[in-house]
Amino acid sequence: MIKNIFINYFQRIWARGLIMYITITFRFYFKRWQIHNYPKMGRRDPVIYVANHQNAFLDAFSIIFSQSRQPIFLVRANIFAAKIARIALRSCNMFPIYRQRDGGNTQAKNEKIIQDCIDVLKDGRQPLAIFVEGNHSMMRALRPIKKGVARIAFSALEQSDFKMNLKIIPIGIAYSKHTRARADLFVNFGNPLLVNEYLELYQENPSRAYLQITKDISTELTKLIVNISDRENYKEIEKAWISQKVTYDNMIDELHNDQQIIAQLTKEKQEGKDLKVLERQKKKKSVISMILGFPAFIYGTLNTLPLYFIMSRLLTKVVTDIHFYGSIKTGGGAIIGGLIYSLQAIGVYALTGGNLWIALFYFVSLPFFGIFAYDHYLKYYTDEPSTTSSADLLKGYK
Repeated sequence: MIKNIFINYFQRIWARGLIMYITITFRFYFKRWQIHNYPKMGRRDPVIYVANHQNAFLDAFSIIFSQSRQPIFLVRANIFAAKIARIALRSCNMFPIYRQRDGGNTQAKNEKIIQDCIDVLKDGRQPLAIFVEGNHSMMRALRPIKKGVARIAFSALEQSDFKMNLKIIPIGIAYSKHTRARADLFVNFGNPLLVNEYLELYQENPSRAYLQITKDISTELTKLIVNISDRENYKEIEKAWISQKVTYDNMIDELHNDQQIIAQLTKEKQEGKDLKVLERQKKKKSVISMILGFPAFIYGTLNTLPLYFIMSRLLTKVVTDIHFYGSIKTGGGAIIGGLIYSLQAIGVYALTGGNLWIALFYFVSLPFFGIFAYDHYLKYYTDEPSTTSSADLLKGYK
C-alpha cells in the first residue's frame, strides 16, 4: 500500500516536471499557437476530451499544454512494447488500448483499461483524452469515429448510478506544417456534449445511443477543423485551397475562411469544373533587416549545427513513420538539445578559464539565437509557403 502511494506520488512529480520542461520546448517549436473557446469547468468535473489525430504524440502535447489539467490518454498498445517505453508512457499518464493484431487476450486487457478509465472519470481530477479516429494521419480530413468513447462514457454513467454529470468535449487540432518547426498550431475547443442527454435513448436501446453519440462527436469535430471530405479529389482540392488560403491574425477567422474555400472547391469539383490554383506571391523581404540580422543568424546557425546534425540523423535513420517527425523534434529536441547545449556550455566554460557567467549566458542564448536563425532563414533565404501539403508529405508513404 505504502509502496503504491510512493510510486503514484513519484509518477505525478515526474510527469509534472517533464511536462514543465517540454512546455518550454513546445513554445519555441511553434511560431503561432492559439487556443480557442477553452471551456470553463470545475476541478473535479468528469470530462472526456475527444480529438482528431493528425500528428502522433504532438497531438497529445497540444492538448496537455492547452489546458490546465493533466489528462489521461488512451493510446495504441504497440508503442508500449519496450520496457523503457512502458515506464515513460505510464509516467506521462498514458494507458494502452489493445487491438486484435497485438495478440494475447486483448479483450481481458481492454476490460481492465476501460475500468481504469472509468475510475479516472469517477475521481474527476483528471480528464480522459481519446483520439477517436483510432490512428493518426496527416490528411486534413476527419476519418470514421470509433465507438469506444461511447462505451466508456455510458459505462461510467452506469457505475455512478447515472448521477455523474459527464461531459464530452471535442477538440480540433490543426497544423500549418505537420513536420516543420516554427509552424502554426490551432487548438479549437468545441461545445460540450452532455452524456446525460442521451440517457433516455441509452435505456431504450444502447446500440442506438452508441451510434448517436458517435455521430454527434463526428459532427462537432467537423466544425472545428479543415475537413476535405472528398477523398477521391483530396490532393487537387488541398493544393487549390493552399494557393487561395489567407492568413488571419485570429486563427478562428482563418479557419472559417478555410472552410468556406474548401466547401466552394468541393462544390466546383463535383460540378466537373477545373480548380483554380493561384500563383503564390513572393514574400516581401527587407534587405536592411536581412543585413542587420545576419551576424545573429550566423551565431545561431553555427551553434545549432551539432543539434541539427544529430536530430537529422535520428529522423532519417531511426524514425520510420513520418507522423512522428514533429513529436521527435519536440520531445527529442528537449532532451538531446538540453544535453548538447550543456556540453557546449561546458566547453565555453573551459575555454574562458572557468568563467561561469560567460558560460551561463552562452547556454541561455543558444535556444533564442537558434530560433532566430531558423526564422531568419525561412524569411530571407527560402520562399516556402505558410502551409504545406499533407498529400505531398505522404507521397510514397505507406
